[in-house]
Amino acid sequence: MSTLSLDHLRQIMKAMMGRPGFDQVSNKVNFISASPGKVVCEMKVEEEHTNANGTLHGGMTATLVDIISTAAFIYTERGLPGVSVDMNITYMNAAKLGESILITAQVLKQGRQLGFATVDLINKDTGKIIAQGRHTKHLGI
Repeated sequence: MSTLSLDHLRQIMKAMMGRPGFDQVSNKVNFISASPGKVVCEMKVEEEHTNANGTLHGGMTATLVDIISTAAFIYTERGLPGVSVDMNITYMNAAKLGESILITAQVLKQGRQLGFATVDLINKDTGKIIAQGRHTKHLGI
């Protein structure tokens, strides 16, 4: 079982997203709950997250898959963030400016060197799935 508390996970992720660099685009993510290998977050789609059509940018969706699955890997007994090996995203519906989305990451398996996770982005109000991502990370030393 993870020795991290939800507050400690929030602090780790806030530090990651607060550093100079690209991860800052996810600084509005709110961590709602965590259990070993599973993290649930919420984020309101704001202008900085949108494309020219006023919907959640595909690159932002990919970034959320990456960052939130990493949080799920951190919130396991091993506590390793890993390094991305493969990631794919299926985009199913748009999330519009002002809408709130729920992001749920679940670690599917952690082997000796590889870990596998899935991430669902859901419209909080309608329950419609926006996108689903799969993320493979190298966890070996």
